[in-house]
Amino acid sequence: MRRNWIGLAAVAAWLGALLAFRAVIVEPRAWAAACVTVYPPFACLPRAGLLWMQAWGLWGLPAVALGLWSLRGAPFAVAVAAVALGAAGVMNYNASWGMLGAALGGWAWVTCAGSGAERARPA
Repeated sequence: MRRNWIGLAAVAAWLGALLAFRAVIVEPRAWAAACVTVYPPFACLPRAGLLWMQAWGLWGLPAVALGLWSLRGAPFAVAVAAVALGAAGVMNYNASWGMLGAALGGWAWVTCAGSGAERARPA
């Protein structure tokens, strides 16, 4: 039960940090103007990375991969990561793959977290 709360806290912290970054750095038009100058601020590098990942669907597709891995018997942290990346995918306009990854990770999270015992690994 304790690891469920730790997992939920990790997902909430990840999403909170990502939402704050989007609100402060990505969405304001002033940052878009500052990032096309000759000497852009350092914050433009992670901003460009986030937007590049958003354009190529690299938020949701890794979530699907982690979700599938978590269903195959990966450690609990992989299911938490699938849910976190899936939610980030939805937030960053990769909603189809993000929802699928979050659903797969959530399914693995719920099926292995109920009793506190680890799932049996497939042979």
